Amino acid sequence: MRRGRTSAVLLYGSVTVLSLLWLVPVATAAMIAAVPIGQTREGWWHAGFGDLTLDNLVEAWREALSGYAVNSFVIAVGSVALTVVTGAMASYAFARMRFAGKRIVYLLLISTMIVPVQIILIPLLPWLRTLGLSTGDTQFLGIILVHTAFGAGWAVFMMSSFFADVPEELLEAARIDGARHLDILRRIVLPLAMPGIVSFAIIDFVFVWNDLLLGLSLLDRDHQPLTVGLANLQSPHLAQENLVAAGSIIAVLPPLVLFALLNRYYVRGLFAGGVKG
Repeated sequence: MRRGRTSAVLLYGSVTVLSLLWLVPVATAAMIAAVPIGQTREGWWHAGFGDLTLDNLVEAWREALSGYAVNSFVIAVGSVALTVVTGAMASYAFARMRFAGKRIVYLLLISTMIVPVQIILIPLLPWLRTLGLSTGDTQFLGIILVHTAFGAGWAVFMMSSFFADVPEELLEAARIDGARHLDILRRIVLPLAMPGIVSFAIIDFVFVWNDLLLGLSLLDRDHQPLTVGLANLQSPHLAQENLVAAGSIIAVLPPLVLFALLNRYYVRGLFAGGVKG
């Protein structure tokens, strides 16, 4: 018992120290964003409650980031929705159906997980131009399709295991009652596998939301995401670190809010299948 307690204290102590170290840059950015730039240059740690202000956040939002944020939401929501829908149908097929070449197709799809985006970035440009997805608002559709292609392997890899854990007896009973595959997927499999679906959706949203390379390379200035806007904010305001810090906080908030709202499903998804019975 003493050894167990000592191990637990060491484990939780180490995790606490690492968490505090990880929070140092985040807390620093939050404090810089919450005080005037004059106070920042004198040392934000000397600031009091009376110095706190939201002016930096408001200015960063109005000056450059509002349009970029809308673009990010369009890209992220569209990409995640399309990836989840297509990934769920593909995962059901791989987990519950038999067809010729199933293993080969599965391996080819999973192999996309190890393909770096930098390898096919240059070929993507003429492909999108040929398909007419490189001008105007069609750029949103183009980058959504690209993110969906990169996320499909992860979707099948994560969700197919949850679909495979659904008891076969339930599916057999539904087939006896005359349910088709789409009915079984919609009414039985999806509700039971919801923790896994939500877990993937959160991970995919964070990945798409934080993307910089694809947004910078495939989109024009009017359609680029928040990450590109934040990078651009550092050039004309290099000496105004308060705006850069405020923009960073704005960019971090949506994934944090999403995780806080769906944390219950995310934790259930991570530990699903760990205990049987």
